[in-house]
Amino acid sequence: MSDVLQLAIILFIILGIGVAVWRGGQANPEGTGRLGRRLGKVEQALSGKATTEDVGEVQNEIASLNNKIARLEAEQAADRRVNQLTYEAVRRLEDYFLKKGTGV
Repeated sequence: MSDVLQLAIILFIILGIGVAVWRGGQANPEGTGRLGRRLGKVEQALSGKATTEDVGEVQNEIASLNNKIARLEAEQAADRRVNQLTYEAVRRLEDYFLKKGTGV
């Protein structure tokens, strides 16, 4: 092969590598700034969203509410017993006065 042909082949290969590197750089979104802009938009969209600290606070509030619910259920059970006893006492008084009024 002649020297000119060899140089032409070498030049063609080097140009091919150069084109591949140049196009590969364009395919990189951060190289063109597109990825940076997109990440900036995502950060702006998420800036008002909950953080892990907010989640911890919500979990504490849920635990507090569960304790309050348990206390209210216990109070309700105690009130239910008082209400039952009051109903029975009123029922006895009603029966007494009905018997007294009818003379039975």
